[in-house]
Amino acid sequence: MAIHFTGLSNQSTINKSERSQKDDATGSATEKQSTVQSGGTLAKDTVRLSGTAQILQNQQSKINSMPDVDMDKVEKIKSAIAAGEYKIDTQKLANNMASMDSLF
Repeated sequence: MAIHFTGLSNQSTINKSERSQKDDATGSATEKQSTVQSGGTLAKDTVRLSGTAQILQNQQSKINSMPDVDMDKVEKIKSAIAAGEYKIDTQKLANNMASMDSLF
């Protein structure tokens, strides 16, 4: 046998915006208190990255330093087109188009 009690809470219902305003008000006071040490000086926050995060950060910086376009490849393709030597593999192109279509 199950008994369901609805509407018997002693807390009034509040909507999401009211709750976030209350959280902001209490959170900012808590943050101010937690950053002050017993001597009255501000505590310093520190962050330590895991080994994986350090590797990812290193790889991201390498990617960011690379050029967006491989100009050597662009020049090779331009010269091949100008010389009439650039061949398009239509079967490969069709397969790539079909695989891209399956993503959507």
